[in-house]
Amino acid sequence: MTDDLAARVRRLEDRLEISELIVRYATLLDDAQWDALGELFTIDGVFGSPHSTTVGRAEVVENFKVKHAPFTWTWHDPHGQVVEFDDDDHARGTVIGYAELGNDKATIVTSIRYLDDYRREDGRWRFARRNVLSLYGLTDADRNAGGLQQAERRRWPNRPSGIAELPDYSRTHPGYPG
Repeated sequence: MTDDLAARVRRLEDRLEISELIVRYATLLDDAQWDALGELFTIDGVFGSPHSTTVGRAEVVENFKVKHAPFTWTWHDPHGQVVEFDDDDHARGTVIGYAELGNDKATIVTSIRYLDDYRREDGRWRFARRNVLSLYGLTDADRNAGGLQQAERRRWPNRPSGIAELPDYSRTHPGYPG
């Protein structure tokens, strides 16, 4: 195998590993497998949203536990991704997806976009940084009643409602390259 072919095969293997990382994240989050979920992040990993940023693997896991505590069940469904490599151990990506989170009072539906930085650590691709943005976060009832037409499309239980981050025509939210 020539060096060029070997490099191309390695890049394909890296893409597949990052794709599997994204699916593992969704399933481990939904299955509340907190320790395994934490292992998907670098030791100094960051998880950010427009209203909070958490730094460090243990802190990221604790953040997920707190934010998912109100829900009896969750379902995260990544639909597609784009990955760009900076070098052999660093990459950036965008993942689009959908999630449902529910309890005995309501089901929340959300359309999401993750802006990711990946880093190979200890021979494995992990999330170095994951920023989440949303087009909406609404109950089924709010969405069906025309909630997508309103500016304040972020309505999560026990959190103040707010303007959704997407679409972000000016690219002002955290995570966009400067």
